Amino acid sequence: MHVSEFVRVFLSIDIEDQALLPLISQTQSKLDTSLAKMKLVKIENIHFTMNFFGDTSLTRIDEIESCLNRIKIEPFEIMVHGVGAFPTKRKPRVIWIGVTQNADCIRSLKMEIDSHLKELGYKPERKNFTPHATIARIRYIKDAEKLATNLESLANQSIGPMTVSKISMKKSTLTSSGPVYETLWTVS
Repeated sequence: MHVSEFVRVFLSIDIEDQALLPLISQTQSKLDTSLAKMKLVKIENIHFTMNFFGDTSLTRIDEIESCLNRIKIEPFEIMVHGVGAFPTKRKPRVIWIGVTQNADCIRSLKMEIDSHLKELGYKPERKNFTPHATIARIRYIKDAEKLATNLESLANQSIGPMTVSKISMKKSTLTSSGPVYETLWTVS
């Protein structure tokens, strides 16, 4: 059997508090799927992406681990709250749940990750980082007006608190039934 030297990976904050999962599911169920062709993200796959690396060599993944192991994460609590969309609620491609309390702590962590990754030649993303967890992807929109209203009605949807104490490097294997994620290592 041939072992691939490259794997598709990303760095994430996982939703480890199992009590939040049914609340996230409930929020997904409030999305009006008659207004757009959308694919809901499987509940076990919902996470806050910090960095997406794409296809990366196993050697490089080890280098990233050594580099990021110098980060010490002081646990902090965030409030998972509100539904938003990228690029806009009128023309969404991605629907997400956001963070209200301590979103700045996630942004600081992201800046620390980016500054460490710079040593390996990674450039920080240009756009402003918005802490979010994708809950649905839009294939095409049937009624933009009503969809925007539906999303607006969920803008203040409260999901609940969770503690952030680590980041995980995840391997993503694309399958016909959607991606399968596996944790390679964590930094806490």
